[in-house]
Amino acid sequence: MRLWQVGWLLLPMVLVGCGGDDKPAATLSVTCGGSVALVGTRSVDVLGDQVNGRTTLSFPDPVNRGKTGTLTVAPGDRCSIAPVIGSGG
Repeated sequence: MRLWQVGWLLLPMVLVGCGGDDKPAATLSVTCGGSVALVGTRSVDVLGDQVNGRTTLSFPDPVNRGKTGTLTVAPGDRCSIAPVIGSGG
């Protein structure tokens, strides 16, 4: 095998790291009672036990990395969780 043939075999491995973070980043938004309550989180957990008769949502805080945020839902309110596709940053 010649040296230029080895180069062609190595080219894909070299190019794997190119391109940066231009891939779309999917996040979630939460809307409760017709109002946007949360935007930009990576996941949302619905806690099984109610606190003071209210459902609680737990999420990684999109503003304060490493922190967990909570959102309480008023009785009778309906919430929807939807994906949001945006450019990575």
